[in-house]
Amino acid sequence: MIYEVLNTPKKLDTAMLDKAVSFACDYLGLDVDLTIEFESLKRHQCGFCDYDDDEVIVTIAKRLSLREMLVTLFHEMIHVHQYASGRLEHGSKWLGKVYKLSLIHI
Repeated sequence: MIYEVLNTPKKLDTAMLDKAVSFACDYLGLDVDLTIEFESLKRHQCGFCDYDDDEVIVTIAKRLSLREMLVTLFHEMIHVHQYASGRLEHGSKWLGKVYKLSLIHI
């Protein structure tokens, strides 16, 4: 696994992030090239991931607390696993069936 981090918030210790990413990849059996970026997202968004055959980008909201960032990271890593295993596809397709997205406001 190779990963890079963009726009790391000051409140996030890089050693802690390294441990969290390594744990998630080991636990989920992932061997992917990963970019984690911290961005300003809309109030209702905590994070999301984009996946294609050779790159994974996990985006996490910078405004979150440290705990929320880590929870969001693990949540998005589950989606990375789902993409990598072919169960989740772009366009909200889960196990071959298209689902309508709804937003959850936090």
